[in-house]
Amino acid sequence: MDAHTFNRQLKRLASDKRALEALYAEYALPMKAHLLRRFGSLVSAEDVTQDVFVKLLSLRDPPRVEYPASWLYTLADNRAKDILRAAHPEAALEEGLAAPFDLDRTIVNAQTRRALEALDEDVRRILYLHFWEGYSLKEIAAESGMSYANVRVKVSRAYRKLKEIL
Repeated sequence: MDAHTFNRQLKRLASDKRALEALYAEYALPMKAHLLRRFGSLVSAEDVTQDVFVKLLSLRDPPRVEYPASWLYTLADNRAKDILRAAHPEAALEEGLAAPFDLDRTIVNAQTRRALEALDEDVRRILYLHFWEGYSLKEIAAESGMSYANVRVKVSRAYRKLKEIL
């Protein structure tokens, strides 16, 4: 479905049942497959997919979307992360801060691996929690006991160093 058709259907959701059916028919199965690959649970993938479409119904003033599939997948990923965090609110972040950063499980590109090995362990852990796990810098700062400014500076310096190396 092109962006123009998607946006037209999105605006018609409140008044036309067929608009939701058209969007669901187009995007539900690929979204479930995406969520299944990303999070590994079929039941959760189906639940999150339903949640996304319920959220679409509740939009009062839908945004103009240029890339419909990407926008929907982002909604789905964010919802799935919310569910995962709700199940283990502090435990996951605490474990991520306490556990050693495992490059073997995270990085597949040898050049990126070498670049990350040049960083300090705590900086690698912060980058992992922020980019792979999706925690905000404020959440990481609060849980680690560092100030938000300190976490932000560490990430900024890590960017510069990675940019020099890569």
